[in-house]
Amino acid sequence: MLNSQIIRKKTIELSCKTGAGHLAPALSTVEILTVLFNKFLNFNKNNPKDETRDRFILSKGHGCYAYYVILNELGFIPNKELETFNTLDSRLMGCVVENNDFMIEASTGSLGHGLPIAVGMAKSFKLQNKSNKVICMIGDGEMQEGSNFEALMLAYRFKLDNLLIIIDANDLQAMGRVENIALDNNRLAKILNSFIDTNFFDIDGHNEEELEKSFIKFYNQENEKFSIIFARTIKGKGIKLLEHSQDHHYRCPTLDGYELKENDD
Repeated sequence: MLNSQIIRKKTIELSCKTGAGHLAPALSTVEILTVLFNKFLNFNKNNPKDETRDRFILSKGHGCYAYYVILNELGFIPNKELETFNTLDSRLMGCVVENNDFMIEASTGSLGHGLPIAVGMAKSFKLQNKSNKVICMIGDGEMQEGSNFEALMLAYRFKLDNLLIIIDANDLQAMGRVENIALDNNRLAKILNSFIDTNFFDIDGHNEEELEKSFIKFYNQENEKFSIIFARTIKGKGIKLLEHSQDHHYRCPTLDGYELKENDD
């Protein structure tokens, strides 16, 4: 059973031991990924290529450290592979690269690509009368990409009730606060809610009970609409130095004196 506190600790260790910089955008995803993989996402631990599996797309592919840790905990990424992370000969890049052996479904990190891929997958499952679910996590800053709104319109048009979109709404992006660059998250939430009405869940993205209730509603619903979880999160959660910081989108905290023995939880 995955534990979010352990996942957060190992995510921090992965960054600090390798000097990898995109730690803050990974830490806001920990509880979301833990609950999803623990209790809801359908997959086969013995076969990462099982055709009956659900598909998870991490569109904010730079925030992948917790995702890698979870795939390692589940046995999809071997320990020896995780140890190569952030080295030149590694198959685990700073942004996710499709790898069927690791159950990494798509190459992302060039923002605005994950949701179009997820919509295509969900439509394909519908055409084949398959019950597979597709879950896509997107950053709030990433929602400024026009390709995402084109994909949303198609998801609405195709009635993709097998599609769940998770917005990691941590209020920050690479160059500053989302409200100072485009829409603030309250306005973004209203726009997204207008696509689907009752299938929209605006929650605390670190509250595992709220996450579980939202996932249950998605997995149990059949009403010809896709679903959105608007997860309000804290970028850099777990390290006070990183939390809400505009300076640590890509900056390993060890550069500022952080040591692994510290406990900021």
